[in-house]
Amino acid sequence: MVRPGALCLLAALAGPGLARADGIVGPDRYVGVILGSDHIGSAHLNNVNPGLTYGRIWPTARPGVNYFVEGGVFYNSYREISPLLVAGVAVDVGSIGPVRFRVGVEAGTAYYKTLAGELKRDYGIPNLGGFIPIVGLSLSAQVRQTEFRLTTVPAGRNVKAIINLSVAQHF
Repeated sequence: MVRPGALCLLAALAGPGLARADGIVGPDRYVGVILGSDHIGSAHLNNVNPGLTYGRIWPTARPGVNYFVEGGVFYNSYREISPLLVAGVAVDVGSIGPVRFRVGVEAGTAYYKTLAGELKRDYGIPNLGGFIPIVGLSLSAQVRQTEFRLTTVPAGRNVKAIINLSVAQHF
């Protein structure tokens, strides 16, 4: 039997590796480490959410705008192992010295055995065997090959906001 996490990681690994449109040779792959989350307004959810992801980046026709796909696995706020797969777009918004800042938006799916049933029951949000749709908004700062990311996803119920911290090493 193929595990859902293996399928997500395989999809990210198979993503296109295209040359940059501006002709500059640069990183188009990265490995991410999910460090944790803060569920503002809730003391009941797990904020220790380690995870590991692999991603691919490729440029668009517009300079400073890139597409990405990222897949991996993490320990979610409901104390479950969750595979995830997201795709999105990131836009360079400026730099200060060697630090490049970027904002991005992503959409995809993640596995939440416990949460999927609650979301379907309470809000009618669909799931496919526990996989639910997810969206996120991120702000990142990249220094050379290392990127620090803050990502927020929609909150609900007693949670006012969810902020996730991760680090990615580009190669």
